[in-house]
Amino acid sequence: MEAYKRSPLLKRLAVIACIAIFISCNNKSKLAEIDPAFSKFIDAYTSGVVSKKNTIRIQLATEAATTHTLNEPLKETLFEFSPSVEGKAYWTDARTIEFKPDKDLQTDKLYEVSFKLSKVINVPSQYSTFRFNIQTLKPSFEVNEYGLKSNGKETMTLSGEIITADVEESGKVEKLLNASLDNMQLKIAWQHNEANRAHDFIINNIQRKNAAGNLILTWNGESLGTDIKGQKEVIVPAIGDFKVLDARAVQDEEQYALVQFSDPIAIGQSLEGLISISQQEDLSYTILGSEVKVYTSNRLDGAYTVSIHEGISNQWGEKLEKAFASNVFFENRLPSAKIQGRGSILPNSNGKLVLPFEATNLKAVDISVIKIYENNIAQFLQENNLNGEQQLRRVGKPLVQATVRLDNDKSLNLHKKNRFSLDLDKYIRTEPGAIYRVEIGFRPDYSLYTCNEISNDKNDDEEDDDYNYYYASNRNAVDDDKEFWRRYDDYYPYGYNWEQRDNPCHKSYYNKERFASRNILASNIGLTAKRGNNKSLFVAATNILTTEPLSNVELEVLDYQQQVIAKAKSNDDGIAVIDLPRKPYLLIAKQGNERGYLKLDDGGSLPLSRFDVSGDEVKNGIKGFIFGERGVWRPGDSLFLSCIIEDKDNKLPQDHPIEMELISPRGQLYKHLVQINANDGFNVFRTATDADAPTGNWLCKVKIGNTTFEKKLKIETVMPNRLKIDLNFNGLDALGKNVPHSGINGTLTAKWLFGATAQNLKASCANHQ
Repeated sequence: MEAYKRSPLLKRLAVIACIAIFISCNNKSKLAEIDPAFSKFIDAYTSGVVSKKNTIRIQLATEAATTHTLNEPLKETLFEFSPSVEGKAYWTDARTIEFKPDKDLQTDKLYEVSFKLSKVINVPSQYSTFRFNIQTLKPSFEVNEYGLKSNGKETMTLSGEIITADVEESGKVEKLLNASLDNMQLKIAWQHNEANRAHDFIINNIQRKNAAGNLILTWNGESLGTDIKGQKEVIVPAIGDFKVLDARAVQDEEQYALVQFSDPIAIGQSLEGLISISQQEDLSYTILGSEVKVYTSNRLDGAYTVSIHEGISNQWGEKLEKAFASNVFFENRLPSAKIQGRGSILPNSNGKLVLPFEATNLKAVDISVIKIYENNIAQFLQENNLNGEQQLRRVGKPLVQATVRLDNDKSLNLHKKNRFSLDLDKYIRTEPGAIYRVEIGFRPDYSLYTCNEISNDKNDDEEDDDYNYYYASNRNAVDDDKEFWRRYDDYYPYGYNWEQRDNPCHKSYYNKERFASRNILASNIGLTAKRGNNKSLFVAATNILTTEPLSNVELEVLDYQQQVIAKAKSNDDGIAVIDLPRKPYLLIAKQGNERGYLKLDDGGSLPLSRFDVSGDEVKNGIKGFIFGERGVWRPGDSLFLSCIIEDKDNKLPQDHPIEMELISPRGQLYKHLVQINANDGFNVFRTATDADAPTGNWLCKVKIGNTTFEKKLKIETVMPNRLKIDLNFNGLDALGKNVPHSGINGTLTAKWLFGATAQNLKASCANHQ
């Protein structure tokens, strides 16, 4: 049955409709057996391994016959739990009911849930109660520290992160970790992200002394109800001890070797030859305080030696006196599958539909394909973007489950990353307008990672069937949709152990978090749309393969209720301008058998924060620009105010009146003029202010139809304070000791910068020998 996938967090924490649930070895209980016939009445329900903060949802196959108010607590009891759980049930829509516990569920506990189905819809007596199980996550956490950073000669900082298996309260997380330096407690600062289960910590002002110190991190899981304990010792170097602290491999978005020093490194020095990586040339370096990032031109894979030689300078000019070497390991061989890129539109080149993907350390992959029907696309996009996967069962049908061998080409080294091509035409016949969701997964049996055996946490073999997920080897069609949907959202497999999630030698590694998926629309139509403030939509249609414009493309604009509100066809330049009666939601393009889709919701627009997109606002298809003959006027001056009206679409009738209002700084209407809009759009308003008019920022408003343009005007009592001075000595270029001063007359001329003569001003001229 279908899972709830309202958010990525719920996807990570909920295992929906799985037959088997992870039960600890010491707490074996019998799971409720679910009759598949319940699928006639229930579409989806929360089940499996869930967060202790999870709600429990039931989604009916049809709307409930009973009347109910949304989001108000129900008086009747519809849910029963064993062990018991206090809480309230709510209807969230006509088909979905949700139970919210009053407090967190018990951790690492198996619950049996009984839902009184007969109280909400009419069902045969044998289906009156629907019983299923949920299992809460076992508390666990992991501590990662990122090493010391120098703040100068005397202080350092240590940062790190705690990751929890479940959502945990910040206060409880802070109790997990303690830090001490030479038996003195240190203060830890925190930055919490409870929703993502990540908690960053930093220890500031770690004092360096004359002798090296021992900083000890200790952790204890008692506050989370787990017996996890541990500690780590970090050596704090003495003052003046310039040395290498550590070197390690970093593989995040970038790949580099990180070298950490006890002092800040001098910026600008050449590190070529001073820091090297075995078998690598053409290195580049980035200095960040006391850390150096070492980049290579090649992708690193496996074990390497990082060598740091004497001669590196800190920011005080002191040289590194002792060389350092460390072995680092770049692990690129974890079993993985990845689809490159982020797009969802796959152009149909040469009649073939090929999806490229990458695989590492795998001899085979399993693929599944779900078809989202063309007439369901508008409904699908109400909950998703083109690459979404929410509510798939309502709009799609599983078509294919198959195993693809990757070891047929014996010349490939499958232990390394290789690129493969998935020929979709071999499995499906694409239909115009449909979207196909392709998922590429893998099982433990396909791994080529070196392990003695794939371990698990159970003593029986029941989980082996569950680790087959919903795949059936060498099947090219899905026979049982119910079985497919029942397993499709098993995000964590039976026997999942959070602490082993990154261990490829444990079955907990092989879950849907590792799988690659992509929605594919087979189309050569590229769409770009821009909505203006005048309720028009500018659309450009192009051929994705050739980038040529596409003419005669049929364009339909739908609103959120999936009703067509406008239609148009692209011209020879691939462009169409569509007038919209109301807010659009979806643009559909059709040309022959090809289809294109573009969501027009506000959240789907491209970000423009990195670009300068400022400009004049077009109001009702009309532009207006107001300007005057100067920037500042004085009370009593004449004002010649011009307004240029641009009406490209000829929306204004001939001889349309245009109004000008002059408003004083006090908000009072001072002048009101009306005249006919000029044929060329250049309009001049002649007016004046009184000599005793108030000074300040005046406002000029120009109205034409229901469109208004505004401009601020400055009317001030101007006191000129800038002079233009000219001192002329009858054409002499210079005066000096060798030039006789007798008989030389100079002419001094002064004007105000606005042109008036500067009269009756004192002037002095000093003679400097």
